Amino acid sequence: MPPVTINTDHFSLDVGGFAGFFGGDEAVSAMETVHLYKARRWTGWFNSPGSYSVGRHYGRLANSRFWDGMFPGPNIEPTTYIGLDGKSGPMYVASQSGTFLKQTGHLAYLLMQKCKDQRAVIVEGRKTRANKVTILDMPDIKFDAGTENSLTIHARDGFHKHVALIPIATSVATCILCAWDDDWYCFSLILLGILVNGISCFVIGSASIVLQSAASSKNAPPGDGMLMDGNHVIVVRGKEKNVLAITQGKFHLEYEPWVRKRVRRERRKRGIIGDGIRDFHHMFGRKDAESGPEPKTEDHDEDAETNDEYAAIGFCSLLLVIQFLTQLLLIPQGKLFGQVMFLTSFAVSWVYNLFLSSMDGEYLQEEQLVQALTLSEDRMKTYKLGTRTAAAVFACLTLQPDCDHKDWENRGFKPQEILRQFIPNDTHVWTVWREQVLEQMRSSKQGGLQSLDLEACGNRIAAFNDVDKSLLGDLLLDARTAYQQYLVLQVRSRSLIGSVSSSVVKTEA
Repeated sequence: MPPVTINTDHFSLDVGGFAGFFGGDEAVSAMETVHLYKARRWTGWFNSPGSYSVGRHYGRLANSRFWDGMFPGPNIEPTTYIGLDGKSGPMYVASQSGTFLKQTGHLAYLLMQKCKDQRAVIVEGRKTRANKVTILDMPDIKFDAGTENSLTIHARDGFHKHVALIPIATSVATCILCAWDDDWYCFSLILLGILVNGISCFVIGSASIVLQSAASSKNAPPGDGMLMDGNHVIVVRGKEKNVLAITQGKFHLEYEPWVRKRVRRERRKRGIIGDGIRDFHHMFGRKDAESGPEPKTEDHDEDAETNDEYAAIGFCSLLLVIQFLTQLLLIPQGKLFGQVMFLTSFAVSWVYNLFLSSMDGEYLQEEQLVQALTLSEDRMKTYKLGTRTAAAVFACLTLQPDCDHKDWENRGFKPQEILRQFIPNDTHVWTVWREQVLEQMRSSKQGGLQSLDLEACGNRIAAFNDVDKSLLGDLLLDARTAYQQYLVLQVRSRSLIGSVSSSVVKTEA
């Protein structure tokens, strides 16, 4: 039997066909982490797969007639397009200012997800459908100097920059080995991939994340209120300007001017180039005495929308597409060894992109928000109550202002409306229950819960049957459970304030 030999002189791996498509989704997902990690934009110097997918994806950020033709699609603001904005937050109900927001924004959504994952204190009592209530005391936010409502978010540090050395070293090593083997085609293509991906990471990741809040009046009442999302409620307490950062604030990607290129204040040009319509109207338009003089065209229209072109991002996207086309055409011209080296650099880079895309970007945003607002665990406490009625009473108690009940109306505090946000039922049983809870809140007696007994309802339950009395008794029992937990919370708050005050005195001494 003659020996079998393999002639590799004319053997070629056809890797150009998938050079730009392989690993595209992973590459796009990995690029979305470029703003969330410190020094991430400096670690993109490797031959990454999926250049065509990344180029087409981020090319839509470029906003001009030229770039819209190159990368057709809607021009979405970068913050929303990259995933730092766009989520709908829970409903917000203020307890004193009268503010009602049926839907909040991305930051309130992140805070709600963070509180849902927090370990809760179990409150003993009757159990039907459990509800969680998080008490959040907002600290005083220190906005950036020179601004009234902007706060720069610092990216978190991580070991990803050390892991990035693996694909970088692999790409550089394979590039050198191709040069050593005199395969200048594969050498050039690997080097091209290193440079294009590195430049793209640097440009796209050159923005800083800024928390932009809404402006508030210095004389505004406290911003205390509730973020309500199904069976989870966040009771937010603090100054109006601090609460606004959560309820109406948002993340914004602040790019350098050289990335935006320029800010244009002009009307959108809806005409089609070369269609002759504008010239036709200009030549044959009616010019009589009734038409009057033609309006003067201003160079800068103050009423027009402000647009950022992001030409640098468009240029990087164009480079990525050119990289794909170049690799598609020239990879078959390389030697077998060079093609293997090219494929090796792709494989290692793809694994690294998988590592980056596996990170939970939403969790990273939650951590950055908590870190920026200095929301320590002492300021965020979650309680799990067994029924919704107990959660309603507990939330209402934690929102009541520190004043006599006679001043509640002047402060804008309406406890009955807070209870109705939880349970809008208007049957006779629920009406009596709300009245008893409000009577207990107005009571000045310390340590007594007489208003939450069935006997305290008097003649109002004379017409109740046994089923209604039993239901009212359960509801009042839930209210007692919430009130007892609130008293425990007050005792702990006083002891915490006392310990902080004593430590301050010792420090001054």
